[in-house]
Amino acid sequence: MKNIIKEVAKANGTTEQEVKNEMRIAIKAAMQSKEPSARAFWKQIAPDGKEPPVEKVIASIALMVQNNRLCS
Repeated sequence: MKNIIKEVAKANGTTEQEVKNEMRIAIKAAMQSKEPSARAFWKQIAPDGKEPPVEKVIASIALMVQNNRLCS
């Protein structure tokens, strides 16, 4: 997981901490979506409604992508 964040930071000429900070901002905003599919996604990732760690979101999305590819 750290490698993903490190690569994103390197590719964008910034720090790992800044990448995580920006991702937290995006997660916080995304969790406010009224879109039914988005709400279902966040309910799966964070059933308690609390903001999940960046690493958990990345892992969950990666797993979803992997599963969709396997089903295609």
